[in-house]
Amino acid sequence: MTIMPDMIHSLLLPVRGKMLLPHATVAEVVAYQKAEPVPHAPAWLAGMLLWRGLRIPLVFFEGACGESLPVSPPAQQKIVVLKTLGGDPELPFIALVMQGIPRALRVDKETVMPDSHDVTAPLILKHVNIQGQSAYIPNLDALENSVKMALASSSQVWQASGIN
Repeated sequence: MTIMPDMIHSLLLPVRGKMLLPHATVAEVVAYQKAEPVPHAPAWLAGMLLWRGLRIPLVFFEGACGESLPVSPPAQQKIVVLKTLGGDPELPFIALVMQGIPRALRVDKETVMPDSHDVTAPLILKHVNIQGQSAYIPNLDALENSVKMALASSSQVWQASGIN
């Protein structure tokens, strides 16, 4: 039997509205920096970011959900580095572009209530209401799989076109 903690330390991230994640999934929040483009990748894959000696994918979550990319100037953008859940040593982290500064909060079953929004994007697990604010919980497994597929197809295009 799994015992759930009474309170979960979480972050409310300014990504596609407000994204709710447990603090344990966040490795670091850093200033925005330009990523190295990945040729033939979808527009939502901004490129590969050098972070702590690792090259990790930088994603516009809005674009990965099929929406338009944000237009905030880079001065307002931050990057949140997330730990992946799949255990793939080739993809231990994914970075997301945020449109501001995250907010730390503690949540419990009393402060997080289901929202009436239907889940319409495969990268969204659930819409919730937190202390009167609408937010959503992302599907990190689906995000990880989307990034892997985008990187794999970009790699195949490179190989097919003779670019390495």
